[in-house]
Amino acid sequence: MFVHNQNKLIKVTAAFVVLACFSVQQALSQSLKEKLFADPTNIEINLAYLQEQLAGGNFKGAAATLQRVLLLDPNSKLAKVLYAEVQLRLGNLADARLILRELLADKSLSDDMRLRAQTLSDALEAAQKRFSLSGSMGLAGGSADNALAAPKGPKVQFFDALYDNTAQQVAEAFIDYDAALTLSYKIPTYRERGLTAGFGAAGRDYVDMNMADSTTGFVSFGYTEKRKYPWSVNYNSFVTNVSGHNYNAGQQLALSVSSNLPDNASLSATLRGGQTRHFNYLDSTASKQRDNDVISVTVNYARPITGLPIPLLIIASLGGDDSNAEEEQYSTQSSSASLGARSRLGLINVSVSVDFLATDFDAADPLIGSAIREDERSRASLSLGYKLPPRLGGADVTLGGFIADTRSNIPNFTKTLSELKIGLRKSF
Repeated sequence: MFVHNQNKLIKVTAAFVVLACFSVQQALSQSLKEKLFADPTNIEINLAYLQEQLAGGNFKGAAATLQRVLLLDPNSKLAKVLYAEVQLRLGNLADARLILRELLADKSLSDDMRLRAQTLSDALEAAQKRFSLSGSMGLAGGSADNALAAPKGPKVQFFDALYDNTAQQVAEAFIDYDAALTLSYKIPTYRERGLTAGFGAAGRDYVDMNMADSTTGFVSFGYTEKRKYPWSVNYNSFVTNVSGHNYNAGQQLALSVSSNLPDNASLSATLRGGQTRHFNYLDSTASKQRDNDVISVTVNYARPITGLPIPLLIIASLGGDDSNAEEEQYSTQSSSASLGARSRLGLINVSVSVDFLATDFDAADPLIGSAIREDERSRASLSLGYKLPPRLGGADVTLGGFIADTRSNIPNFTKTLSELKIGLRKSF
């Protein structure tokens, strides 16, 4: 019952967050529209309205406003630079190239305007490259306070009987590592379309114990298409090795659709379908009972908050999944919600988030008892990032950690986990 109550609370909280993100700027926008309608040849009103359109991500409207400004002042270098930038954002590369060539050939162009035009021209040429290669490598070290996910509390349960909990809360140092390489190709069509292919590996090595060391290798393929509602489809597969033994493998197909909203906000939805299969781990087939097929959906909303002394991006999401395993006691239905914020304080990037996960199992585990398991997990995360200067390699340094508390009607699964780690990442 408490899982269903929290599910309602999650939905209400997320809806409140989305509604609270809208501001009185809509009233100001209407006022500017009325002034512009009354005096369409007023350049100052046009520029004020243009600034609002750019801040809100309304690039089609901004292009129309800039055309009107250029009719009123054909020699405005700033309007031409802004028009080229807007056309580049809209994907009208031919129009952007034409006006940038005209600007760069103008000997009277100021140094600041020339630098801005040249930057846009470089971005345009980069956008025309068909093939691109990117990648990253990361290394981090830290400590996990409950590395073996031992239950907390004085008792554990088996066959409906309670026994003393003798599991120890083991704190353990670890090293995380990962590397990935991605090849992208832009399809030469009028509408911007692209293909990606990538592969990589990620893993964790505990310093003093090896029973939970893991390494995962993965490959991925994707297709993206930019239009009024950009969408993408991605396929990935993985295989995981635990402590030198093959553990499991899986694959997933994801379809994502997004939309740009006023005030630079965005809304996206992702539908995923996948499956996981387990190997005979240490000559045991017990894990194969967990073989499952899963389908899930996630909705994300992001919006920058303006008018503050620091930049702030708010991100909210809702999700749910249905997992059907070989054995019914491992089949689950889950719902999740999260709320996060990103900002920058001086040279430090700050990210904080809280998330909730509620999970209902389909049947009782006969080895534990007759009650059907219901879990609730709450987690809080914090990350601080700093980019090293180019002379020191330009890598990203991150200090981060989390604390997660899981409550369950089965004492075996009531536990608290926390980690703190510092890492170094180099992208190319």
